[in-house]
Amino acid sequence: MTERSETPPPDTGVLEALQVYRAAETAMRRRTGAAMGIGENDFLALRLILDNAAEGRRTSAKDVSAYVGVSSASTTALIDRLVRGGFIERRTNDADRRSVDLVPTRAALGDTGPLVIAQEQIAAKAAELSEEDARTVTRFLTRMRETVDGIGAERHANRPERP
Repeated sequence: MTERSETPPPDTGVLEALQVYRAAETAMRRRTGAAMGIGENDFLALRLILDNAAEGRRTSAKDVSAYVGVSSASTTALIDRLVRGGFIERRTNDADRRSVDLVPTRAALGDTGPLVIAQEQIAAKAAELSEEDARTVTRFLTRMRETVDGIGAERHANRPERP
């Protein structure tokens, strides 16, 4: 019989609040995507492309596929919808002419629609935090992201390739 450590149980209030927040965020993404005329996966892909562009990072179809968790065929259809909707465009990568970058359009960057409104409202609430609270929340959310990013990753990395 193994001996269990006597660590106190996690604060279920924090975990419950996080779960409730995640559900609310998912619902908000669905509503915002619907208002923009795109589905939830399209919304997630657009968010990735916008975030990467804001940080000066390139986004490829492979990045979208891995982030959203869909096949390459589904990713192509998703990207086609975002291009048709005027949210992104495909550009040949200057460094590697064989690859294509996904770039947000001026319309997507300057959109005053539901996505920008949601971002502004969320940013306003975050700005209400004290510096100390902001650091605490940031550390917590970073650790949570690192944890969820690692869940199943080792199993997935060790999965044999399909023929």
